[in-house]
Amino acid sequence: MTREVLISIKGLQFEGPAEEHHEPVELMVGGSYSFEDGVHHLLYEEEMEGMPGKICSRITATPERVQLSKEGGMAVSMVFEQGQKNLSSYRTPFGNLMIAIDTTDIRIREHEDGLDIEVFYHLDMNYEYFADCRVLIGVKFKN
Repeated sequence: MTREVLISIKGLQFEGPAEEHHEPVELMVGGSYSFEDGVHHLLYEEEMEGMPGKICSRITATPERVQLSKEGGMAVSMVFEQGQKNLSSYRTPFGNLMIAIDTTDIRIREHEDGLDIEVFYHLDMNYEYFADCRVLIGVKFKN
């Protein structure tokens, strides 16, 4: 069964010994949710400033693995697997980046109104360490 949801995504980057962080990247968008065979599925569209058209995004999540895929003005498939380092090519209108995601923890909390997904990881860009990161994905069911 597919349900309409409100999805909030907040990305945080921490750098340096004092864990200074940049301003969070935040997105709030409507989308759809389904749960099949132990996997949470989220679908949504987003528009990004400076990019033509919409970007179609899909998130699949289990306690062991979260995957974020985007298609449109940019394309990427980011795989987060606890204890694994995964490489991915991130295609943007400005060129391609090679990214590596070294996931340290995945937490999924289901509740009456939806669910929360939290992913902690180290990010490398073009084969060099970039930052420690955390992504918070909140899913709220619409009535």
